[in-house]
Amino acid sequence: MSLWFIAWSYLWDRKLTTALTVLSVALAVGLISALLTIRIETRQRFEEEQQAYDVVVGPPGSPLQLTLNAVYFLDNPTGSLDYSVYEALKQHEDVVNIFPVGLGDTYRGFRIVGTIPEIFEYPWENPITRENRYPFKLEDGRFFEAPMEAVVGYRVWRNMGLKVGDEFAGTHGSIEVPDELAEYDHRGDKYVVLRLLQPSGTSSDLAIFVDLQSVWDLHDDHGPVAEEEHAEDGHEDEHGQAEIGHGEEHAEDGHGDGHEGLTITAALVDLYSPAMRFSFVGYVMDEYGVMAAIPVNQILRLYDQILQPAVVILMSVGYVVVAISALSLLIGLYLSIIQRKRDLAIMRALGASSFEIFGAVMIEAFLVTLLGIAAGWVLGKIVAVGLGLYMSRVYGFAITGLSTGPEEIGFFAIVAFVGLFAGIVPAWQAYQTDVARDLNAP
Repeated sequence: MSLWFIAWSYLWDRKLTTALTVLSVALAVGLISALLTIRIETRQRFEEEQQAYDVVVGPPGSPLQLTLNAVYFLDNPTGSLDYSVYEALKQHEDVVNIFPVGLGDTYRGFRIVGTIPEIFEYPWENPITRENRYPFKLEDGRFFEAPMEAVVGYRVWRNMGLKVGDEFAGTHGSIEVPDELAEYDHRGDKYVVLRLLQPSGTSSDLAIFVDLQSVWDLHDDHGPVAEEEHAEDGHEDEHGQAEIGHGEEHAEDGHGDGHEGLTITAALVDLYSPAMRFSFVGYVMDEYGVMAAIPVNQILRLYDQILQPAVVILMSVGYVVVAISALSLLIGLYLSIIQRKRDLAIMRALGASSFEIFGAVMIEAFLVTLLGIAAGWVLGKIVAVGLGLYMSRVYGFAITGLSTGPEEIGFFAIVAFVGLFAGIVPAWQAYQTDVARDLNAP
């Protein structure tokens, strides 16, 4: 009879105690496993999108808010950027691609993004594999070619039941209103769905893309009001959204081309080389007096200053649970040794050595810890998959929740070591079995 079979038999004989100990280990492992998985995959998704554009240019304000709004369609716009700045930057020798973005309207809580058709053909480089990927893939229909035509992201048309040829009305600001009220906003003008996008696993899944001229046309009536209520561009309206449309005249810039006085929310810039980012940011801020931010830097700062402390706190809680689980394992095995002293003495009398007794108890500790790690891994992945589905629906980030990285494997190794360490005291107690005394025990 092998020591592994003996150890398993003892654990099976104490099913309830064993199950509770395994559960305590699984809870700690599941918490850390889910946390590490979500953190790693979320960061990868953020990095994929932040590497798509070298610089984002917008009105003066918070660079992080500008990045979240213009790149990820989160948060509110920081204000309005004169269109002449975009036209001037488009002629800059270091710029390969530049795309204007006009935000301010929503449909059922989903952002309506005014831009130009060329953005759909722009490839995103994967920062890990360095391969180009195209997030805008056709599901049905065609790209917009005229104002009031819309290209609808995957999550939008799935959730709202939109299909090619449907019409819908946007609402000014981020406040969700019923369809019957939305039809009266923006003079009752409606968009026509021309294209449905395939899932991309990016924030584009939660956006509706329209021609920039549509945004200007719909906000033409907001421009004079905005100028009367606000002394300068860049102020937000009562809905927390920047006014997009007609701002102050800037004919002196010489880049009008019929667009004098028009504004956008931001401009997404692709440079010839990432090495030009810092110099280009300095040039834009000095030359035009507007905000220019590097998305990758802003997201890393977000992680370091906001998300990382939260992760550290949660991981600390996980390690505390691991310590409690180890203590529970130690107590359970120790009480088990006391209860079966006679059995251990019989094993010694039948020829088992002290080292074999020690090894049997250590195997018990190892099996309990291994079962806890396995159960915790499954529990953690279930939680991560659930959170991934939620984040995909709310933020557009495709997170599988199934990846297992080196950091997670390293944590499993730590838990296994702690479990074995917790078994040393009970195993040593068993090792010191007094055969004669324990055989005569009642």
